[in-house]
This record gives sequence, structure tokens and C-alpha cells, in this order.
Amino acid sequence: MNKELFKNKLGIIGAGNIGLSLILKLLEKGYPEDNIKLTYRGSIFTFEKLYDNNLVDMISDNARIVDESDIIILSVPPQAFKQIGDFGITDDKLVISFMAGISIDEIKKQTGSNNIIRIIPTGPDTILDSTSIAGAYPSNGLAEEFFKLWDMDYYIVGDEDKMDLMVLAGCLPAVYCKVDADSKENIDAIRKIAGDCTEFIELSQKAKNLVPKNNKDEFIEKFSTPGGITAAIIRSLDDGNDLYDSLLKGLERNKQVSNPENNLISPEAVADLIKK
Repeated sequence: MNKELFKNKLGIIGAGNIGLSLILKLLEKGYPEDNIKLTYRGSIFTFEKLYDNNLVDMISDNARIVDESDIIILSVPPQAFKQIGDFGITDDKLVISFMAGISIDEIKKQTGSNNIIRIIPTGPDTILDSTSIAGAYPSNGLAEEFFKLWDMDYYIVGDEDKMDLMVLAGCLPAVYCKVDADSKENIDAIRKIAGDCTEFIELSQKAKNLVPKNNKDEFIEKFSTPGGITAAIIRSLDDGNDLYDSLLKGLERNKQVSNPENNLISPEAVADLIKK
């Protein structure tokens, strides 16, 4: 293992389910606690999780994280991204975004950095148990060292447009709790959505292996964020739509969360999302 990697100071903005899972996996691998800082927006539920995992000493603020971190990890809900403010960071700092829907151009505008990579993994539990699958763009050697440290089975896609499909791929373990992944109709739906994105087809096959045999409703709940892409797909399936049309609903929601003017979530709901 590359011990030089452990010298990087990490700042994790958004210590919700994904952010917390990333931290716990790093600590499991022996990453120095002193080299990790985090921020969150004051939710008592988040604080309790941080307290239960002995992470309270990592709590910092965005200004300090921007100033002191070598790597800044964005794991806030995409609906809340604009609300965390501008960063004005330099290109010597790497930004790793776990946010669905927010393009690299938009992240550049808000952070000031040109050194950005996006990754969309499956849910937090899959990160913790080393079964996560993910799509990422573009290639970045340092970021990929961390993906390996997190035990992610990741694919680097050829262009950023395909990251919309990677968002759907991240939802599929929960979606496959509701539909038969091996039915001809659903296989055809995946192929139709995928187009020429072979990575999406491969990830869809691997997503089947992440579906639990029991407690599927609980699994779906852990995967879903209120107002998020997975929730939109599941709601569409529950309304009686087929997989193809439901995945289109997911793509539509992905576009909405990336644009605050089109966001259908109320300010109150956004505030609630930030706190979780």
C-alpha cells in the first residue's frame, strides 16, 4: 500500500451517509485521523453518528477545510451544493465530487478549481462492506488511488455525458429490489438506456449481486435520499410504470437536481437534506 497516500490531508464537506462511510472505510485502512476533517450542517442525527463513531474531533468548517486540505471531497446532496458557497481554491488541490447531477463545469464555477473528478458509487453500506461499484470521470491518478483504498470497483467513462448513466447505475441495486433484473423486458430496457455506454451495461450486471435476499424495503430506504434520483425511479415503479420509463424519470430528476431553478424540492426540504 502506498503510505505516501496517507500524508494527504482530506476535507470532507458533507458528513452524511456517503461522507461518513468514506471516513470509516479510510480509518479501517489505517488512514491517520489527524489528516481528516469534516463539515456538516448541525443535524443532531448526524452529530449522534459522528459521536458514536468517535469522529467529533474531526469536525471543522468549510473555510479551514479549503485552506488546509490537499483533497476536498464533496458529498453534500446535489440540491444543497449551491448553498455551501464559493471556495476560490487553487488547482494544486484535488476536488473529488460524489454529487449526482452537478457537472464539472458547475463545480469549477463554484470551487475555482480545474482539478476535479466526479465519481458516483452505489450506496453507503456497499462502501462499508467493500462491495461498491462506481462510474467516474475523468481519469486521475491520485483520486484513483483513493478509489482503490475504498475498495471500489470503478469504471472510468470516456466522456462526462455518460456520468448521467453512472448515476442510474448507482441506483440499480435498490431498483432491482423492485423488478426482475433478468427478465427480457428489463434487460432490453437497460440496453436501450445504455446506448453505446458499455460501462453501464457491465455495472447493471454487477448491481444484481448487491441486492439483498431479505429486508429489501429497508435496503431501498438506505439507498434513497428524499427528492433524489433513486426515490424518483422507485416512485415511478410504484406508480405502475415499467423499468425503461422509470429510468427516464431518474434521468429527468438528475437534470432537475443539477439546476436550482428547476429544482422541485422546497427550501425547507433542501435544508433538511443538508442536515442528514
